[in-house]
Amino acid sequence: MMNRKYIKTAVLLVSFLFLLAGCGQQQEKTQEESTVVEGLDQLGDIQVISREEGSGTRSAFAGLAGFPAEGDAGNGQSDLTRTDAVIAENSDEVIDKVASDASAIGYVSKAALTGQENVKVLKVEGKSAEDHDKYPLSRDFYLAYSGKLSDLEQDFLTYVHGAGQEIVGKEYEAVAKSSSFLSNKAKGSITIEGSTSAAPLMEQLAEAYEKINTNAVITVTATDSSEGLTQAMAGKCDFGMSSRSLKDYEQELLDYELIARDSIVVIAEKNNPLDTISLDELKEIYIGHIEKWDELNQR
Repeated sequence: MMNRKYIKTAVLLVSFLFLLAGCGQQQEKTQEESTVVEGLDQLGDIQVISREEGSGTRSAFAGLAGFPAEGDAGNGQSDLTRTDAVIAENSDEVIDKVASDASAIGYVSKAALTGQENVKVLKVEGKSAEDHDKYPLSRDFYLAYSGKLSDLEQDFLTYVHGAGQEIVGKEYEAVAKSSSFLSNKAKGSITIEGSTSAAPLMEQLAEAYEKINTNAVITVTATDSSEGLTQAMAGKCDFGMSSRSLKDYEQELLDYELIARDSIVVIAEKNNPLDTISLDELKEIYIGHIEKWDELNQR
């Protein structure tokens, strides 16, 4: 009699456990279904917008998103960006192309979006660029130079690392505490060339420094990180601006200073229904494994 009672109790317990498991699966299914983004299926093929070869933003983005390549990637490029991507020569061009195409996705320096309302910034891994340390697409800005600095060049670099950090902190992340600065008033000119992402910040720093040292004239030319570093190595400019880490041979031939930290933001057309994207999804989109927006709902 007791055995039958125990058997009946055991059967009821097993049935209850199966019921709980079924409820859990149903709840999990409901949660998965709730992540579907309505409207992505209406956008069709993803139009990838990328920066040009040599861009520090492109190099940093590829590395942070997980698809870097040493030398030639086998597609005629230095990374694995899909070969049919639309190429933009600067941040403004990326923004314009994304804003005018409902199916587009692109990436730019966070500071480039100041005053822009025609694009939507996507969170990455659920984080926004304002999260700073936790944001996964953060990169550094450098000033690189060859040989011994002149009095004027050293004075300017001292300003950038000191009082200039107050300017850095307005739109970027400062790398040192802002401090008082007393210029040596050295005379002469400084030429700076390189990253289009770092150029707006450098122009602000140059203008502020020229007000302190009226004997100085600083010219900032935006090309790209690789070109700026090449010109600095060749002695054709005093400082090269880079928005990517220097390669081994560049580190051997140049001295360089970290001057600011920046965030790369991912943008879509302002009516895009997507709010957040993962690093893996960005990688798969940019190397061509995800080609349609609706594929994001199937992952």
